[in-house]
Amino acid sequence: MFLELEKRIVNNDYINLHDNTKIWAFGKRDDITTQINLEKKNDKYTFSFPINDIHYSTSFDDKSKLQNYIEYIIHQIH
Repeated sequence: MFLELEKRIVNNDYINLHDNTKIWAFGKRDDITTQINLEKKNDKYTFSFPINDIHYSTSFDDKSKLQNYIEYIIHQIH
């Protein structure tokens, strides 16, 4: 799912955290508490990512809107 986005996350110095409870779980290489996560519960996708010292999350029902949003965020953190 979203392979190109995963590659861009890794290229931004994140590593895969291998969390089986999430679709994605990436942590910043030098601080794994700084994470980008994607999970699905009850037909909703929740995407979370760091903004300065907080961890922001938002949810989507629509997969294409989710993908567009993730692309925008990943572009901003690069």
